Amino acid sequence: MKKTFNRGDFVRVQDLASRADLNGKEGYVLRPIEKRYEVEIIGMDCNTFSLLPKRLEYLGQSCVVIGPCDKGVSSEEIPIHTSYLKGPTEYEEIQELKKRFGWRSPVGMAWCSENAEYKDLYVYYDSECRETINNLADVVFPPMSADKCCPSVPVNMPGRKDGIRGSVVVIRQEPPRFTDFFMSNGVQQSVSGQRDFPFDRLITHDEIRKLYDNALKHKGDHSHYEKVSKAQSKGKKKDPVDAKLDDLSKMFSTKFGMGVQFHNPNDITSDMYRYMQG
Repeated sequence: MKKTFNRGDFVRVQDLASRADLNGKEGYVLRPIEKRYEVEIIGMDCNTFSLLPKRLEYLGQSCVVIGPCDKGVSSEEIPIHTSYLKGPTEYEEIQELKKRFGWRSPVGMAWCSENAEYKDLYVYYDSECRETINNLADVVFPPMSADKCCPSVPVNMPGRKDGIRGSVVVIRQEPPRFTDFFMSNGVQQSVSGQRDFPFDRLITHDEIRKLYDNALKHKGDHSHYEKVSKAQSKGKKKDPVDAKLDDLSKMFSTKFGMGVQFHNPNDITSDMYRYMQG
């Protein structure tokens, strides 16, 4: 049983005697209040309650599910609701999407929300879905070349030729950890620590609506994303680890004739490093 909860944790109410009608209801944690947690229950008018941790069952990380919608709808008409994904690894999340959402081939892509200092959103969709095109997803998360914007969603991702179909699931990614690494006698050595980025696990519906409104405003104009990217990096030197990973990614791609981008030093084994150098 989980004893402590974070903002954005998705929970189910259990064993509550004073309000038995709440048992089995689901919602997400807003904030701690002394020895309790303020929880917003989904599907209720008066939906905020202060509950003890022993009355909460942890289900997973909260996420937003965005359903297909017609072109030109207003942000208030977006079919969106809050749910959860079990993790914490991408493999576990993909298995959850297959099992609980019935997806055949989940694909994920990183994106950054308004004024984010890192790619704080991760967007899943089913690349083999044949349902209605999700016009909102294609507007908010447009495919474009990596040199044009901070999010850099490749145009050739699976299932994007005619547009994303069906629902998309969006979760918040934790800030990247700063990891310095070096090779010693062919063995990777590393020293790591947490980078200091603002982090809010909970994605609100208003945040998605704002992303949609901004995307409609700047649709087809990639310079907007370039400005966002430049603003985020203004006055900051490129992270030496990121620069090192970029160099190794280019080296690997050139060596083996395939497009690869390393995001974590742990992705690079000593054997891979030797092959790239050979």
